[in-house]
Amino acid sequence: MEIAAKASLFAISLFFLLKGIESSYDESSRKKMFVFGDSYADTGNLGRVLGRNYARSWFEPYGMTFPKKPTGRFSNGRLLTDYVASFMRTKSPIPYKIRRYGPTLLPYGMNFAVAGSGIFDTGNHQSNLSAQIDHFQSQIDAGVYSDASIRCSAALVVISGNDYAHLAEQDPNFSLHIREFMQKLFAQLKVDLLRLQEIGVPKVMVTNLHPIECTPLYTRASNYTLCPQNISHAVFEHNQSMNKLMLDLRRTNNSNTEFLNLNVNKAFSNIIHQVKGSTKKKYPLLPCCEGSSEKTECGYLDDKGNKMYSVCQRPDEHFYWDSVHPTQAGWAAAFEYLKPTIKKFL
Repeated sequence: MEIAAKASLFAISLFFLLKGIESSYDESSRKKMFVFGDSYADTGNLGRVLGRNYARSWFEPYGMTFPKKPTGRFSNGRLLTDYVASFMRTKSPIPYKIRRYGPTLLPYGMNFAVAGSGIFDTGNHQSNLSAQIDHFQSQIDAGVYSDASIRCSAALVVISGNDYAHLAEQDPNFSLHIREFMQKLFAQLKVDLLRLQEIGVPKVMVTNLHPIECTPLYTRASNYTLCPQNISHAVFEHNQSMNKLMLDLRRTNNSNTEFLNLNVNKAFSNIIHQVKGSTKKKYPLLPCCEGSSEKTECGYLDDKGNKMYSVCQRPDEHFYWDSVHPTQAGWAAAFEYLKPTIKKFL
């Protein structure tokens, strides 16, 4: 009888313990963050099996500052995703790709961003923005996140220009068609953002386009001293269209969802151009990790396993990590500019 009583007590205790764990996934009071976009936000969704020359974020020297090993982040450390999560006093959301291996992190949200992706398909076999939102919906349909859970969340949508890069690769006369392409791009982006509204996400932050013309990919030709102005015009038009879209969403919004245009362009530009009051970087245009030639990238190895890149000794002195991505210190400096706006919005 005593053994039976103890077994019964254990079963009851186990039941309430499991119920407690189950409810923690659905805890409406816990802040959650859902992330969509590309390599500026991806914390581990790009497949390592794609190999070093494509998924080099999974190989050295990426992650050398944090967490001292590669984690799929295209940087030496933390990204915008990590800084926004920290500001929200929550943990960086688990990448969708490894969601089954970190169930204890599910209450903090999920990251659907994948490097190389865009609003449209970019030819990289990556989930575009619509597909990422489909993945989000699938998690809701599966009961991982309830309606109450979604009501206590914020979404970060990061767009960094992969659509335009893909257009340039596919169309030799892309400059003649970029305006028409941009119209289609923003029409689709509006559809995607309205889906997040329909799902019930109360706060949606969307980045504008960073100063692509100042990335080392384009400044290398001038020994990292000049930002080509022919590219900046397209960036300006994109960001003007983003302003109009955000205004349109606010005017026609009949729901509880609020939208914020996150001005990463100004955040980056202030640091790169050493605007008074911004964080100073000794090397605002020179990348910390540089390919040995124009045809190689940070992390590349030759057929014999020799490094085809060099790494600086002090990443914190550089704004850029590789040819297009900021260092951890670069993201930290940019976030200092963005923080007051995010604080007011959230």
